[in-house]
Amino acid sequence: MLTEDATTRRCGYTRCGRPLPYTGQGRPAEYCADRRWPPDNKTCKQLAAAERAGERAAGLDAPLDGFRAAGDRFVPAAQELATRLAEMLTAVGEVRDGALARTAEAERATTAATERAQAAEAETARAKRAQATAEAARDTALQTARDAEAVARAAREEAETQVAQAWRRVADADHARGRAETVAEAARREAEQTVKAAERARAVAEDAAAAARRDAQEAAVAARRDAEQAVKAAEAEAKAARREVREAAEATRAAAERATTAESALVRLRAQADGDRQRAEELARKLAEAEKNLQKMAAELNTERAAAKEARDRLAGAVRDAAWLERQGATDRAALDAARVSVEAAERRAETAEGRLDRMIAVLERRRPPTPPGAA
Repeated sequence: MLTEDATTRRCGYTRCGRPLPYTGQGRPAEYCADRRWPPDNKTCKQLAAAERAGERAAGLDAPLDGFRAAGDRFVPAAQELATRLAEMLTAVGEVRDGALARTAEAERATTAATERAQAAEAETARAKRAQATAEAARDTALQTARDAEAVARAAREEAETQVAQAWRRVADADHARGRAETVAEAARREAEQTVKAAERARAVAEDAAAAARRDAQEAAVAARRDAEQAVKAAEAEAKAARREVREAAEATRAAAERATTAESALVRLRAQADGDRQRAEELARKLAEAEKNLQKMAAELNTERAAAKEARDRLAGAVRDAAWLERQGATDRAALDAARVSVEAAERRAETAEGRLDRMIAVLERRRPPTPPGAA
């Protein structure tokens, strides 16, 4: 006898039905090995044999065997359908979870790419600010150079003025040669010292202007180089960020398409699962109705069997009575005929019940779901 699990057997005695352990080696057991029933302390196998003997005596073994065979054919199909529904629901859950996980991953990638793009934009802004700072420093250096040049120019002009004044004083001294030689010599020495001082001041001013110009040019070149490098690095990072954003957008779009496809498949699978579940519920309802009808028929058969047994008992009693009457010389034909009529009526009722049971089994056979492809 098979249970809900097609690989588990139960005791073949109808009143027992215990699960029978099976190690997978040899022929599986059909009955309990150690259970016994009162009052005769008989085993399940002995009681099942007596039950089959009683069924054969009552002529019910064939209908019951047909009923058992029909049940054995229907139960595996229903179990296979339930297994396929469970697998389908599991697959639907996995597809849904995978689609949601991929969508979440794509959203995280998009968020990360957006953050990187924002960081690149911030870096670009910082580079632009650094460039502006460098340009301001360059402008300051240029202004410093211009100021130094102005100072040098003023010093040079002052030196030239002093030289001109000195030469004028020399000229005055020449014109005043008639004055005392000591005054002329002093004036000449003063003029020469003034010229030398002016030349030294002009040289110092020119050196300072040249140094300031070189420093300003070097600072401007360094600032321009740093700014260009910062701009190039920022542009490269911005380009990489834009590429990552495009890739993330493409990944998001692909994930959305996969999610849409998965949702469509999920809807189809849900519709199929709903249809299969409705068919399974309909089959279960029909099976329950059939089982109720079979139980009713079995009860009627038991009633008819009891009536037939009672009629047989009466017939046996009547036969014994008739034999006794015949031995006594008084034949009671009327009682014997009545007993025989009762027995025949009981037998006809039993045949009618068996016919109804056969028709019910045929209806179950027609309603049994088809065997799924690939099923044994």
